[in-house]
Amino acid sequence: MTRTLILAFALVSLTTPALAQTPAPQPAPAPPPPDYPIVRVGMLSYLQYAAEFENREGLNAFDLTRAYLNVNGQLSERVRFRFTPDVRRITDTTLVGSMVIRVKYAFLQRDDVGLGPRSWIRFGLAQTPWLDYEESVNRYRVQGTMFSEREGLIPGSADFGVGYFAPLPGNYGEFHVGIYNGEGFTQAEANKYKSVQGRLTIRPAPGRGLANNFRISAFYSGGWYAPDRPRRVGIVMAQYEHPQLVVTLQRVGATESPLTLPPGDIHRSGWSVFIEPRQGLLGWAGILRLEEFDPDDDVADNAQRRFIGGGAYWLSWNRIRLGLVATNEQVNYNLLSARPDENRFLFQTHVEF
Repeated sequence: MTRTLILAFALVSLTTPALAQTPAPQPAPAPPPPDYPIVRVGMLSYLQYAAEFENREGLNAFDLTRAYLNVNGQLSERVRFRFTPDVRRITDTTLVGSMVIRVKYAFLQRDDVGLGPRSWIRFGLAQTPWLDYEESVNRYRVQGTMFSEREGLIPGSADFGVGYFAPLPGNYGEFHVGIYNGEGFTQAEANKYKSVQGRLTIRPAPGRGLANNFRISAFYSGGWYAPDRPRRVGIVMAQYEHPQLVVTLQRVGATESPLTLPPGDIHRSGWSVFIEPRQGLLGWAGILRLEEFDPDDDVADNAQRRFIGGGAYWLSWNRIRLGLVATNEQVNYNLLSARPDENRFLFQTHVEF
């Protein structure tokens, strides 16, 4: 036994120096820094077939309702830019019926500003706080504009100005505030008055099962057409987002005094419901959208109602996303309106990469 222990000790003593001389593995070389600028080009288009059932003498037509060419660039680790021309059909002036190109987005962005790694500040022609957010919840912009834009309360999802976005601590939500011209991206600034806009989204129970999917959002836009002519819009929306179900309930109120009307405040209001049962982000989905809008609360029985119902099928491969959307849209105007009711069938494609 003693000789065995002595032999084992001798073997360990002889092998230890050899092990000590084995060189340690060298760390992998650090990757080279990115070669800025990095530019990526993408596309978003909406193709459509529409058939009228109730008016316009049964008109039916194929059309391109929207086409974006998205140019996104990264100038440095924290500086980005975006340039997006927009193709649309003109319905006024001498170019009626023509397809024209206009700039939808053109902004410079600085990341990680102030409140966390997801925060940013944008300067230029960029998304305003509300519509871009709502379109991230309701993915059917291909079917038509969101409620507040369709009724003319918000003049488009982009405007010239400066905006700041940041998440709230603990995944409790986010906020987005900014100062903009107030005319939207389709119109030049008319005077010195600006629009202050802000959105606050709260997630009351982050990380708590199904309750994690519930959020409440509030939006306010305060501005002026001219002195003593306000342009104010407020929106409150409750939303539930689950892989198999999306539901939004929205209430809108506005006080306006447009320059095209005699002086005096007009109070407008409305509500919207959107429901999407679905297999998931891909596969079959149902669409139900109900809206009511009162263009003047001081006038009785002048509300108009809109119904949109149908279905969709979504596919994806690599970076390509394709949506096939079929809906029936009905609009019932009030007795005071001279506009005839509407009823149409729409088949549309959402193509994005």
